[in-house]
Amino acid sequence: MTRTDKTDPARGPVVEEATIPVVEERVRLDKTVEQGRTVTVRTHPVTETETLTQPLAHERVTVERVPIGQVVSEIPPVREDGDLTVIPVVEERARVVVEQVLVEEIHLRRTREETVEAFEVERRRTEVEIDE
Repeated sequence: MTRTDKTDPARGPVVEEATIPVVEERVRLDKTVEQGRTVTVRTHPVTETETLTQPLAHERVTVERVPIGQVVSEIPPVREDGDLTVIPVVEERARVVVEQVLVEEIHLRRTREETVEAFEVERRRTEVEIDE
């Protein structure tokens, strides 16, 4: 704003004012693509041998035939007692009367044994090299 002082004999000093318009500023942004560095990426597989251990359980069954020779009125059921399974074997014998005779029982005894075994397995992975 500018100011000019003048004198008027009837009124005294006269002040004149001038207005300066406000100017708007704007930002302009430009991008340019420039050639940069080259990056090389190489991959190659790597095979490693790794030993894994895993406990394994094995069951063995021993068969024992136990003679009984007892007359029964009905076929006994298969029964289990802990690690022992008893399977009754019955036959019919002809007499004046037919009767069931428990001839024998087959006893199957289970024993459990655990071992730890090591296995070698191959695992594959990819390694990456980057050169800038």
